[in-house]
Amino acid sequence: MESIAEAMDKVIDREKYAEVTSRILGNVEIKAFIEEHDMQDREIMKSMPKFNEYLRDNEQFKDFSKKLVLNADYAEVVYKETDESISRKKAHSAINRLKAKSLLLDETIKTATFENFNIETDEEQQAFEFAKNLAEFYKNGGQGNSFMSGPAGSGKSHLSMAILKSYLESGEKTALFVSYSHVVRLIKDSFNNRDSVYTQNNIMSLLTNVDLLVMDDIGSENNSDFSEELLTDVLDGRISTIITTNLSSEELRGNANKKGRYNQRTASRMFRGIGGKAFNFKGIKDKRVLPF
Repeated sequence: MESIAEAMDKVIDREKYAEVTSRILGNVEIKAFIEEHDMQDREIMKSMPKFNEYLRDNEQFKDFSKKLVLNADYAEVVYKETDESISRKKAHSAINRLKAKSLLLDETIKTATFENFNIETDEEQQAFEFAKNLAEFYKNGGQGNSFMSGPAGSGKSHLSMAILKSYLESGEKTALFVSYSHVVRLIKDSFNNRDSVYTQNNIMSLLTNVDLLVMDDIGSENNSDFSEELLTDVLDGRISTIITTNLSSEELRGNANKKGRYNQRTASRMFRGIGGKAFNFKGIKDKRVLPF
């Protein structure tokens, strides 16, 4: 004989089922779906688990949109990854490629973002805003070279890497950050190492086939005919390059009375399409100096 407790459990289960069923069938989207497909009672009851799934939030599918479809004689839930989720994954992959392929002397630059750039002075705020605007310029299809000049440790490299990461947010572009003096050394080392992947041809292909390139610390390399010709060839093969340097524009290209670091042909390639896309960090102290 069934106990009173067992009988009460059945009553509660039936009441709970009726409550859930009423809530599901009272939902505007579910009602519209049933009417659209002229569903019969048997089809509706068979579809109740899927209706419930459709209405229930599921953390596992938070990056997916949901849609009800009629599959034979019952409803089915179809999931499609959102455009936002796809873009986010593409951007993540693009930034990982940036970190993996960039040729850096200072590996800590890989962690640089706009969010972790420390702003303490008006000059640093101006530099930050310049970099943010430059990132938007390139993201919106802008072209031409740009310059960040000023003393070592003032944040040029940090903000340049932050620009590249912002530029890659769409997931549809490619970018690369290289320390130019490091590039020159790697290529020269490859002359005596047949197993090196950093041959001149490979490096040229790497630097000329990305959408946006940062060439960091131009002018710090040991200047030679080779390094200058390489720099000219890279810039000849590009449309948009962000250049950072410790030198002034006059020191780079010279004037009527003094020869610059680079010849006129190389300098003209550097300043091609620059317009107003230049910022001098001269008023910013070395951020790497310890307070003692």
